[in-house]
Amino acid sequence: MYTISKDPDGIVLLCNNCSHVERIDLFDETFGNRRTQAAQAMWNHSRLEHRAASVRQPIPKADALVEHRH
Repeated sequence: MYTISKDPDGIVLLCNNCSHVERIDLFDETFGNRRTQAAQAMWNHSRLEHRAASVRQPIPKADALVEHRH
């Protein structure tokens, strides 16, 4: 989904599918951890812009796995 890197201006999250960048230092720490906010913004970007690349399959419940084996 993204790569974390450091440049002269600070830590950045780089989208693996395009040139989109989220800079951690641009987020306001009064709203919580800035790295977490940047990661959420990158996840939102990935979900909205690269929907096919970021769609995850639901994980089956353990009961369903056991029933499926019988």
